[in-house]
Amino acid sequence: MGAVGLTLKVSGEGDRAALHTAIWDAALDLIYRYTPSSAAVNEYLSEAPYDAADAGIWGDQDGELIWFFKDYAGCCSRSSNLWLHWFERVLAADWAHFTHLAAEHDLTITSAPPLLTELLADRARYVRLRDDVWSVDEHGLYGDDKHLPLDDLTADEQERHAEARERCMCGMCQLLRPDPAVAASLLDALDHDSAASAAWYLARTRASPAILTALVRAGDNMMRPLVEDVERYASRVPDAWPTLIGLLPDLRGGALGLAFYALAATSRDDADRAVLLRHLRTALAGSDPATEAAAELVGRIGRGVPELPEKLAEVLDREVSDEVRHSVVLGLVNLHLPGRRTPSPAIAARLEREATRDTEAGRLAKWMLSLGVPTAG
Repeated sequence: MGAVGLTLKVSGEGDRAALHTAIWDAALDLIYRYTPSSAAVNEYLSEAPYDAADAGIWGDQDGELIWFFKDYAGCCSRSSNLWLHWFERVLAADWAHFTHLAAEHDLTITSAPPLLTELLADRARYVRLRDDVWSVDEHGLYGDDKHLPLDDLTADEQERHAEARERCMCGMCQLLRPDPAVAASLLDALDHDSAASAAWYLARTRASPAILTALVRAGDNMMRPLVEDVERYASRVPDAWPTLIGLLPDLRGGALGLAFYALAATSRDDADRAVLLRHLRTALAGSDPATEAAAELVGRIGRGVPELPEKLAEVLDREVSDEVRHSVVLGLVNLHLPGRRTPSPAIAARLEREATRDTEAGRLAKWMLSLGVPTAG
């Protein structure tokens, strides 16, 4: 009986077995997002007894986490290799998520991150046809227990087979590359109600300044739901900083706000921080989503900058949205947490006034005051 597998090296004193399970559960969630229901998705794990030896979940050796996918005496060769294929790719596409999981379990993944570009260029070839995923060779298509020879394929299917001989055409690889038609569809969706879903997939594709630009500009329609994906994608684009700085003069509102979040995620040193803070200070004069983003980010990166807390607090004197007010108070909390600095009387007075409001900002201000912030009186 054969098997294929993957090993991650880890260090630390945490619970390796718990991390092993957490990584597998997270990987399954991601795989199911990329892979519509099919025999390849459902049968391999459901038909096999789901335990450590049979479901593909082995491991927990000292310093290693190991996952094996068994072929059950050759009966499940397609599925065992396909599940490893998917597992490797979701690890590469969401590596930061898995390293964060390790940290939550007091462990560190010491293996080098898998490179998505290399995985997408490897020789594994699959194609989705007839509601299933097939392995491909020159003679036709193969499932675990079935074979479709070339002569049994329609003209359209033969064309798909030919494409899959050149590059993997499983749904996951098509989305992660992404193929031109897939990319066009996702980019078009950024202008519609499905923008958040499209951004999720785009943020896990190969790094591209053009896609980063499209993700930022999607903030014209919405900002907050796209922040996390824009931040994670920007951190992977080598030329993100100059690309984003070049965009700023043409951006407004939520798009400008997303650019601020992306710049904060790619800031490399104090010089970058100073440049970004200048733009954030300017945005604080407004009252739109860019102001909301600027207020939050000032709290993240503005510690130690004279007069910046006062300028941030002044936003509370204006008629602005509840979202902006919440970001302002959040920024003030981050600037004035115990051990950082003491709010001025003017800032404390504004927090007291805000604490009387039945809003998220008011509740946050009340909590901050409960920590012992001096009051105006």
